[in-house]
Amino acid sequence: MADNVRAILAIEIGSLTTRVSLIDQVDGESRLIGQTETLTSRELPYQNVFFAVQEATAQLAELTGRQLLHEGHLLMPRTITGDGIDKVVVVTSALEPLRVVVAAIATDVSARSALHAIRGVPNVVLEVITLDDVSHHPTSSVQSWIERQLEKLLPLLPDVIILTGGIEGSAIESMKRLAHLVNLKLSFTEAIKQPLPTVIYAGNTAAASTVHTILSRHSCELISVANVRPTLDQENVTPLRQALLARYARQLTDLPGVQQLADSEKRTLHTIIEAQYVMTRFLAERRQQPVLFTDVGATTTTLIAAAPDHVSAAIHGVCGTAFGVSNLLCEVGPAAIARWLPFAIEEQELIERVLQRTLRPQTMPVTREDCYLDLAIVREALALGMATLRDGQPALTYSYLVVSGGALVHAPHPGMTLLAILDGLQPAYELPGLLLPIHLDSLGLLAVCGGIAAHSADAAVSVFDHDLLTNTPLATCIVLQGGNRFGDPIAEIELITVGGGSEQIQVRNGDLLRLPLPIGRYAQVKVRPRAGVRVGKGGPGEAVESDPAEVHGSLLGLVVDARGRPLALPEDGTERRRLLWSWLRAVGAEHSDSPYPEPVTTLPEMPIPESVIAPAPVVARQRRSWFGRRKQGPTPSEMTLSPAETSPAKTPADDLDELRQKVTKSARRSWFGRRKS
Repeated sequence: MADNVRAILAIEIGSLTTRVSLIDQVDGESRLIGQTETLTSRELPYQNVFFAVQEATAQLAELTGRQLLHEGHLLMPRTITGDGIDKVVVVTSALEPLRVVVAAIATDVSARSALHAIRGVPNVVLEVITLDDVSHHPTSSVQSWIERQLEKLLPLLPDVIILTGGIEGSAIESMKRLAHLVNLKLSFTEAIKQPLPTVIYAGNTAAASTVHTILSRHSCELISVANVRPTLDQENVTPLRQALLARYARQLTDLPGVQQLADSEKRTLHTIIEAQYVMTRFLAERRQQPVLFTDVGATTTTLIAAAPDHVSAAIHGVCGTAFGVSNLLCEVGPAAIARWLPFAIEEQELIERVLQRTLRPQTMPVTREDCYLDLAIVREALALGMATLRDGQPALTYSYLVVSGGALVHAPHPGMTLLAILDGLQPAYELPGLLLPIHLDSLGLLAVCGGIAAHSADAAVSVFDHDLLTNTPLATCIVLQGGNRFGDPIAEIELITVGGGSEQIQVRNGDLLRLPLPIGRYAQVKVRPRAGVRVGKGGPGEAVESDPAEVHGSLLGLVVDARGRPLALPEDGTERRRLLWSWLRAVGAEHSDSPYPEPVTTLPEMPIPESVIAPAPVVARQRRSWFGRRKQGPTPSEMTLSPAETSPAKTPADDLDELRQKVTKSARRSWFGRRKS
């Protein structure tokens, strides 16, 4: 760090929270002094990010005992008493995702490669137009191709239009046709007096001049980059991704209130995604092994896979735990989220509780059920991002995992965080080795270090080593794959602690086990799998062991996952919830039986077949006298008898004797109803 720059105020402005970190020199090295956070003030009623920065900085000044504000503004430069700051570094994700339209020649070639590049930026793909479109439009028999495409394009207001297609050296007629279509779209946008989008050409370089000539009459920004698909078997997404990142970063100066932070000479602005790219790539080069970084935020879900010579990403611009949860719900459906909950819930109630997060994103989870729901959403967001990442990089591998995100950081127990990560990512054949260290960036310092690196690489590395990597190692995982029947023994594992004893366990198919290893301790692990069981890239039944002291202590120690891939959850709700609860107990997140009662299922009454329904008793119509008086009939007790009152069976002779005793000769009546004497 430069001699005149010691104290740095690193500000991370998210779509939901704003975090302020004070970094200063301690014993000649840059270290984190303190950190506070508050709700972001970008939305109504404030619409000014400086208000949240001001509040968080005031809290930080009280926490550290330093004066950081003067008359409501940041105190700069640092005074001789040590108060104030020298530099402001701002990283933010509180920007709108890029709205993108792709116009390509072939769906499975150029359009696919363009989509892979777009996924490296927070984005919303509005439409993909291709020449091989086989749309089943109701009026396709009478409409031409260009009419169908214009129907799609004209109502859209994209930020970027990407023109791509054609391998190097191919004909240019197809690109001319797409360029004329984009030209019509731009003319319509000008006619309705809307801002023109940026047009990026990433196709056959032989057609670049022709495309520029067709579109030159418009005042839009036109950028040419290298062909995203130079050959049929080669993909080059980096130039297009860099152009999109630059276009995305142009929104930084439009962030309301950012100009109040400091003079432009004393502040630097970066997008969070840029900072995450820098530090993930740095970590991969430093460890000389592939690294995966994941961040599930309120609006955006980010996965970055970096190797020493390659970087790929999958970023969903409107898929998160708060503002982006409605899009996630539409993408995966309520049943996918409900399957991860250890308690029963009606589908309508689940939808209402999920959508409440869109209406009230600042609301923190207040019950354990809310935490379980948040982590269920995180699982599906991670699964969606991982599927996208594997689509762009089928040979994905990673040996180190760094995770971030409010729902994961603020979970009540680290075991709940680990389960959400393992269930969402489901690491399996991507793991080249025995161990998968998982690190939880609990202070959100990875993006901060990326922002500082543009000003001082030494300061970024110092904070990364001394503060980020110690906050917080979550667990070291071993994933076993294979086995036949559930419950069968599949491996024996021995954990040998440096300066301590050893512990041996037998792993069964379907187990999730934890061996404690506190932070600051180190160990060696040996795995002896049964025949047909694999560990990482090893062969079936091949025994593997780590280097001495390779396993580092962490919050959860060593975790063995033998649940199989992909995870198979029972279809029966009761069994599934019982299994989820057993996993929570295995990682120490729960210690007793589930307190959630299972719903009582009431079976509908069985319909009685008509053949066995007894006919209703026929009540004889009572006769009336000549003057309308009803003759006295038998009493109710004589008409109907309960089963308990039914007399025992009698013989025909008994019935006849009883009948003779009761029958008497009826008395004759006169004409007027009087009985004759």
